[in-house]
Amino acid sequence: MSAYPRGAFNSHWFNLFNAVAFQVMMGAPIVLFAKSLGASSTVIGIIAAFTPLMTVMQLPAARFLDRYSYRQFVLNGWGLRTFFIFIVAIVPLLGFLDNTSKLAVLLATLFIFNLLRGISSAGWMPWIAAIIPEPVRGRFLARDQLFTFTGSLLALVASAFVMNGRVVPWEFSLVFLLSALGGTASLWFIQRIPDAPCGDTMSRSAHPVPWLAMLAHPPFLRLLGFNVLFMTVIGSLGVFTIEYLREYQKFEANLVLMLSGVAFVGPILSLMLTARIIDGVGSKPILRAALATFALVLLGWLLIAGGVLPCSVPIVMTLNFFTGLAAANFNVANLRITMATMPEMGRNHFFALFTVITSLGLGAAPVMWGVTLDAIGSYELVTGWFAWRRHSIYFAVLLALDLVALFAISKLVERADLREPAEAAFADAMRKNIS
Repeated sequence: MSAYPRGAFNSHWFNLFNAVAFQVMMGAPIVLFAKSLGASSTVIGIIAAFTPLMTVMQLPAARFLDRYSYRQFVLNGWGLRTFFIFIVAIVPLLGFLDNTSKLAVLLATLFIFNLLRGISSAGWMPWIAAIIPEPVRGRFLARDQLFTFTGSLLALVASAFVMNGRVVPWEFSLVFLLSALGGTASLWFIQRIPDAPCGDTMSRSAHPVPWLAMLAHPPFLRLLGFNVLFMTVIGSLGVFTIEYLREYQKFEANLVLMLSGVAFVGPILSLMLTARIIDGVGSKPILRAALATFALVLLGWLLIAGGVLPCSVPIVMTLNFFTGLAAANFNVANLRITMATMPEMGRNHFFALFTVITSLGLGAAPVMWGVTLDAIGSYELVTGWFAWRRHSIYFAVLLALDLVALFAISKLVERADLREPAEAAFADAMRKNIS
């Protein structure tokens, strides 16, 4: 079995400290701060959508990758975005501004932060695919997720410790400062990951990138459709369960953070097993197990929102535990099958196109559901033992979409003997296009 290249383990430490940064900036703490400023469900959806929607910048960014090394490209972008985390840390202390103005400044800063992240992330997946041999990618990705979820757990535990009881502005600032320091530490480890040239056949061609031909590549198209479908499920779940617990069940902020942290315990306990088996069993069995687990979690939230189950701490802890377990294993298996699906020719552009389209689905989901939840408002229809109201309708639709995605896994192409003829046909077509 191939070993990691020397220095590649620094990627794991980068992801741990990067998770400390993004879990605050893109997770429960930033949602709680926005709610404290009076943000509506629509605004919360927009905040959640910033990160995935800004990945559209990967498309223009991919055209410039071949001018840099992957490390240089990613390091520059991550460094700039970390600067804006320090700005977010100042926002709660701007006492001369009212809450509406603070919310406007927060939205503007988060927009720039995510814009820079979207541009620089164009180099991340091609970089990892270039330096990690395929026989150990599953193990590498599982360990990477383990470090990521450990960093996320540390961020939420620290945030819950600071934000105890009634939260005051300086406590929000201290949590955001923690995020900024985590982002700064992550830059040190980026510099120690082995570099690779940004080679890409298409990017060096003087001809336009054949996006339509890429979309027509059968293994890529199937994987893309599956991911877009599932991103509509997972894209809004984290923010609106937090909103539901805080606004409708009146859970304290630090309790919401601790319950959110439980979601990272499942990955920590399961990912080492996943690392040992995924390269042997393949990605599809892990994907099926993850989506089946998501279905049970969504059913639990549906029964809570419908008034069938109590919204108790033990039940929410259980749901969050299995949410994290399923999400982590889905991410590992999905990244592994994605790296295996991308053809060598035009790999940078395939990764960019894939990430942009799936992220548009991931970003559209919270905005769409934020608007929908605000539109549903206080509507309620009781049918026997079940109450149809804003959040129960929301969880019911997510459950239906998850089941559709579960059955779509069988259409994905993972085996090399099925994938390679399609790749050969695509390569021939591209050579004719650029000749």
